Amino acid sequence: MRASAAPAILGASLIATAAFAQDAPQTAEADAGDTIIVTGSRIARPDLSSSSPLNVVNASDIAMKGGSANIENVLNDLPQVTATSTSASNNPGGGVATVNLRGLGSQRTLVLVDGRRYMSYDVQQIVDLNTIPSALIERVDVVTGGQSAVYGSDAIAGAVNFILKKNFSGVELNSSYDLTSRGDGAVWDVNGVIGGNFDDDRGNATVFVGYTKRKAVFAGARGFGKDALVDDGEGGFVLGGSPSVPQGRLNIPGLGAATGLGCDIQDFTGNVNSCYVGATDAYNYAPVNYLQVPQERFVMSAQARYEINDNFQPYVEAQFVNNRVSAQLAATPISNGTPYGDGVIGQLPIYVNSPYFTAAFQNALRSLDTDGNGYVNANFNYRTVQVGARSNFDDRNAYRFVAGMKGDIGAGFSYDGYYMYARTKNTQRQAGNIAIDRFLNATNNTLVDGELVCSSQSARDAGCVPANIFGLNNLSQAAIDYLGITATNVETYTTQVASFAVTNSSLFDLGAGGVGIALGAEYRKEAGSVDPDTYLASGNVAGFNPGQATGGSYSVTEFFGETRVPLLRESFVHRFDLSGAARFSKYSNAPGNVFTWSGGAELEPVRGITLRGQYQKAVRGPSVNELFLGSTVSFNGNADQCGTAAATSGQLNAICVAQFNAAGAPLSNIGNPAIQDANNVNPLTFIGGNSNLREETAKTYTLGVVVAPSSLPGFSATVDYYNIKIDNYITAGVGTDAIGTLCFTQFNQDYCNAIARNSIGEIDTFTDGYVNSGGLKTSGIDVTANYKFGLGPVLGADDANLIFAFDGTRLIKNNFTPVVGIDLTYKCAGAFGANCGVPTPKWRSTLRTTFQTEKFDLSLLWRYVGSANDDDPDAVYASEHFKAINYFDLSAAFHVNDIFTLRGGVVNMFDTKPRLAASTQNGGNGEQTNTFPTLYDVLGSRFFMSATMKF
Repeated sequence: MRASAAPAILGASLIATAAFAQDAPQTAEADAGDTIIVTGSRIARPDLSSSSPLNVVNASDIAMKGGSANIENVLNDLPQVTATSTSASNNPGGGVATVNLRGLGSQRTLVLVDGRRYMSYDVQQIVDLNTIPSALIERVDVVTGGQSAVYGSDAIAGAVNFILKKNFSGVELNSSYDLTSRGDGAVWDVNGVIGGNFDDDRGNATVFVGYTKRKAVFAGARGFGKDALVDDGEGGFVLGGSPSVPQGRLNIPGLGAATGLGCDIQDFTGNVNSCYVGATDAYNYAPVNYLQVPQERFVMSAQARYEINDNFQPYVEAQFVNNRVSAQLAATPISNGTPYGDGVIGQLPIYVNSPYFTAAFQNALRSLDTDGNGYVNANFNYRTVQVGARSNFDDRNAYRFVAGMKGDIGAGFSYDGYYMYARTKNTQRQAGNIAIDRFLNATNNTLVDGELVCSSQSARDAGCVPANIFGLNNLSQAAIDYLGITATNVETYTTQVASFAVTNSSLFDLGAGGVGIALGAEYRKEAGSVDPDTYLASGNVAGFNPGQATGGSYSVTEFFGETRVPLLRESFVHRFDLSGAARFSKYSNAPGNVFTWSGGAELEPVRGITLRGQYQKAVRGPSVNELFLGSTVSFNGNADQCGTAAATSGQLNAICVAQFNAAGAPLSNIGNPAIQDANNVNPLTFIGGNSNLREETAKTYTLGVVVAPSSLPGFSATVDYYNIKIDNYITAGVGTDAIGTLCFTQFNQDYCNAIARNSIGEIDTFTDGYVNSGGLKTSGIDVTANYKFGLGPVLGADDANLIFAFDGTRLIKNNFTPVVGIDLTYKCAGAFGANCGVPTPKWRSTLRTTFQTEKFDLSLLWRYVGSANDDDPDAVYASEHFKAINYFDLSAAFHVNDIFTLRGGVVNMFDTKPRLAASTQNGGNGEQTNTFPTLYDVLGSRFFMSATMKF
């Protein structure tokens, strides 16, 4: 086995080095005597055949997209990939980049580096692509379909294998600079590789160092993001925002009559009260959010190997990454629905004699003080703009170390054993948070000797000062200093892998080629923790979501085997091969003993036409986060139906009456649309881990054909059908929409019990958590076509080529069932919205056309994203349909000489704008920044220049 020959052989087998995301011709032969390892198998073989669809992105593809700063920009263009977290992800976000095959979730895509597991960035056990030294990437293999039998847990959708440069000799320096057409969002990347062989090429050592700096872009810098869109529920948008306003807002039953204004919801200008009008008075939180999160990253990678003899070849690898990113949201909103401890803040006691109010408003409050205690309880909304924006700063340090030994045993057998240790520590510092107990103390006031003070003597002794939240910018500096706090989360994650495998690519020959086998064992331990500070752990914080500590670990011991059996060669068929793999896993936690397997076949009846298929049982064990997550909260949107006319009678009415009675809410509010208005309340959801989670199981199969006719040199095409069915699907609860449907439509009391309301009948909280809830089914067809033909002498070049590379996916089905046995299924193929999330168009494709000469390359990439419809036929949204969208990227490369190469180009050259939808928190069916920024280009046209020098 000559693993070092693999990059060269694979590169030669591709029809064009500039082709984008192409499937390697399946009958390509290695050079004489050489064998290679193809992703999806551990057995070296003399060709590139594979029974699963295999796409390849090579180094030139990365260069044509603007350099190597952020590899996700290239992978997310693949039609098989659904973007999940990118540089445009601010809330949710985290400053990480992930890969998500088939839209099944990043946790169901296994990321490998040189065929080995890599380091996870957090307790979700997901790899941050930012930690992979992208300038070292030789190519990226994307193999779809379950690969658990070969690689273990997590490969339900497939595996993405980053192949790094090996045996590098010399010096390579790279630098790239990106800038949008608006002159912002600059990304600068500089890196260098130095390596060399020694001791007559028996050894090699390579070192890589890279630095990346990405500047922020605010949503207000783009027209579509400068205002928060609100869905009016009647098919249109209004400009609005949040009801948590910096001028303060109160909602007191009877206030309208008491003040003579006729409205119970009032806000303040100065200290003068007036009716609150959402269309004009809501807070526009949009412009201060990041549209591109800033990043500063430092990467070091080193690898070395030495051939003592054919039997002993030790090797080591090491990586260190410091990744600093931040996210920014508008200033902290705080209201009666803000989570606090095990519930929410609830109503504020408003002091009727407060000098913050006009005399007329004081008189109105006194008339509502029915018990004469000097206070009136009120629902409220406020935003602490004087404290500053909410910002979190992630300082993530990650390192990975691999030490191993490989060599030949004899009789055709070789071995490879290694130990890997990876550790990531992220210190997240938050600014702009508010201590809730301080806020409650500072807003509960009384007069002492004519001076307004905090009512609590103990709070006054601790430094409490009154906070005037009634009117714009009325907080004193003393109140700002008292209310504002910083908070810290410290997250640590480690992965340990010990693996040993024995392979023989030609154990014996049945007359059609050597039968290959691989046998091995692997031990893996996953451990992680999240340690929030006292404020976050106790829930005594408004701003970023609180959460209790998370911590735990599990281990898995595995034994695996694989075989490849060539049955026929040059017989009544040209070629017929069988392959199979099996893995036994013993988990230390609830999954226990697990068995996975796969079987595949390749039939080439005549040279150039190959039929292939594979059937696999794959698994994914629950992550540390899913098993041990401490109770935390999220805001997943409202799902109330007690504000509809249907709630005034029948079984729905009985459900609503029971919930209102439990909360002490007036029954007269049933049927009142205001109680389910997302502008009034956005309920929180309590979510926690579940140590009893079982493994997800998936049954996947692919059937396809590969055409590479000898009569048409330079052409190949593939068509593959895939079908994936996941059972025991692990999800962070069934979701608020499902809870609402199961309670209010199907009258399932178990889910009605998960809903809690406040004193006026608004939903305050949902209770949910990680469960093996249901299942998912997805299927589709992948199509690739590649053609390279010579043009002869053109533009002074002796030999020019024209290259076409097409890659497309037709999604047939994507059905998610939240709860087994309940008639509720979300059909997400070609859909988007509150249930399905990011649009999953039925058709996505890319077509790259490249004019190539020895000195000059010119390439045009057409990216097509199909149309999508809202996923809820019973609701009316402003965005019911997204039209298909087309992006065009143009790039050029100048190979000045053997040392220097200059590249440049433009991404999204026609400045195509994203499709718009209000977020679910604003009553719409979108995600963030009035769109879906992980799918649609939100920055507009982007220009790049890069240079490479090799010595």
